[in-house]
Amino acid sequence: MAQNGLIPVTFERHGHRYWRRFTSYAFARNRLSCAVVSAEIHHAAAAFPVVFHRTGDAIEPIAVLSLTPGTETPFVSPDSRWLASYVPSALRCPPFEIGRVGVKTEDPVCLLLDETTDLLTDDPQDELFFSQSGDLSSELQRVWAFLKRRMSMAQQTRALCSSMVELDLFEPLICHEGVDLPPGLLGISSERLANLPQPHTAILMNNGGLRLIHAHQVSLCHFAWLAQAHRQATRTEATQNTEIEPGLSVFLSAMADAHLCDGLSPLGKNGGSHAEL
Repeated sequence: MAQNGLIPVTFERHGHRYWRRFTSYAFARNRLSCAVVSAEIHHAAAAFPVVFHRTGDAIEPIAVLSLTPGTETPFVSPDSRWLASYVPSALRCPPFEIGRVGVKTEDPVCLLLDETTDLLTDDPQDELFFSQSGDLSSELQRVWAFLKRRMSMAQQTRALCSSMVELDLFEPLICHEGVDLPPGLLGISSERLANLPQPHTAILMNNGGLRLIHAHQVSLCHFAWLAQAHRQATRTEATQNTEIEPGLSVFLSAMADAHLCDGLSPLGKNGGSHAEL
């Protein structure tokens, strides 16, 4: 059964196939945002604007990667390298995701595969899907464990945001310091937060809500940089000028080089640093 173009990994379908680790972040080039979880919030907020977005019946934090649909994110280089100092956990596992077999919340979760990528192969030099005994290969077991752990933390993060909804802390975030933002974003009302009764503030302190809120508030300063990066990209495209303005892509490349690791957990071969979930 396909889910949003993703296919469950099964021995019958993939037992004779292979997969390879991704080396390109081209898949993220046109992304506006990606979800983040509370366990990585400080790392994400140090690299991107982190705001909130309603997904279905839930609200979750997201890292903003671009300000305008159709505009490439400055965090992916022309040769598809990741340039930011941190790779959000949601971007670490192509071509795999986690999801439910059906549409009901009680349906079991399974490992899903995007078969449209060139990461699904018939080359025996690549990674096996299954061992000879029919179990997931050791590498896929590591991917599966990572995705299940992230799914659990995403549920915890949404529950944390629900407690903030009950305290009426969210408000539409339309612009920040003169930067117009994509529609549908939410931020924390500083006025409502300041006027919270002490018992409610204590709840947020104990459940990690204040940690999430403060990271969000500090991260908003990245919007000015992101807008500047988009303006530079527009000027460069219009003039076909190859000269790079200091402080933008040069700065990003320097950050990425300073934080390179020997491989993203669990799949990537290149990119910025990561935090274990």
